[in-house]
Amino acid sequence: MKIFPLRSPELIYIVTRAHGLRTHLLKPEDVSALIKAPNLSTIVEALLKGDYAQDVSAIPSEKINAISLTEVFYKKLAGRFYFIVKVTGRSLRKFFEDYAKRLEVENIKRILRVKHGKETIIEEELIPIPREYTTVNFPAMIGAKDLDESVGLLKATMYAPVMDKMDLYKRYNTTLIFEGVLESIYFKKLWKDIEELPEKKDIKDIIGQEMDLKNIILALGLKAKNLPAELIEASLITLYYKLNKTVISSIAQERPESTFPILMGTYYAKYFQGLREIVEKNLTSEIEHAISNSLFNEHLKIMREKSLGLVFVPAYLSLCEFEARNMTTIVTGKQLGLSEEKLRGILFL
Repeated sequence: MKIFPLRSPELIYIVTRAHGLRTHLLKPEDVSALIKAPNLSTIVEALLKGDYAQDVSAIPSEKINAISLTEVFYKKLAGRFYFIVKVTGRSLRKFFEDYAKRLEVENIKRILRVKHGKETIIEEELIPIPREYTTVNFPAMIGAKDLDESVGLLKATMYAPVMDKMDLYKRYNTTLIFEGVLESIYFKKLWKDIEELPEKKDIKDIIGQEMDLKNIILALGLKAKNLPAELIEASLITLYYKLNKTVISSIAQERPESTFPILMGTYYAKYFQGLREIVEKNLTSEIEHAISNSLFNEHLKIMREKSLGLVFVPAYLSLCEFEARNMTTIVTGKQLGLSEEKLRGILFL
């Protein structure tokens, strides 16, 4: 029988809590049943029997649609993240507070994309982060007259460096330029926290791999827009784990047909096996889905093989994110009338 090695009660407690919380996530058979559901009403009936019941039941029947259900899924996601923060002891709390900042980063990205497209968004469409855990004035960003004004509202926050990219954004007209800055700020803060953790090697592995793969996806996304190599390199996450700057430079500078061999020469080759065609065509959304799906399965494996380690907790939180994304895709797909086969191809399974 496995037992915990000598470690703090605080660490044992948070890992044990995460094991209990993991049982509240949807099981693979639950997801399969939802994929097979004939319509949105059947999905709602199923949700009324589980963890989403309270929030789903609060939606007036005439307002039940993919948008209102997505709000429920992301409210649950935020609740799961910040429950971990609240029950974590003092020596681990800063890491989990900063880990949860990814939800704040996602909200900023959403707003900037909407402002870029000159569309509208309401606060209910954002991930509902408790006010004590954010320094960003999201209502003001939403209400800003344009993207320039919205970015200016980040001046007094940790995300102020985004403002330095405004000239590049105006020149090249893509919000991807902001994403590397936001991710750099996020990962730098988190990386510093990791140094203070027990069992930091496993945490570095799960966070570092995610960071490197995000950088590759960002580089490919910018390259797909035919942006100059110098701009691509200047718009990425500035930290590296198992990657190095030379690889990213090569991806940015070489012809598209050279990208796949470059990737297959890296530590992350296993994530790109079988993806030659979509990499050579630079189909960024398909690449991102394939890589994210590999990470989903990698994090499931971590939870099986390192079930007593602190790394179990961020792996659990990652699965919470994947569940929210899956559920959003399912209800949107059902509302649009997508087939079961099509849905399976765009979920994380």
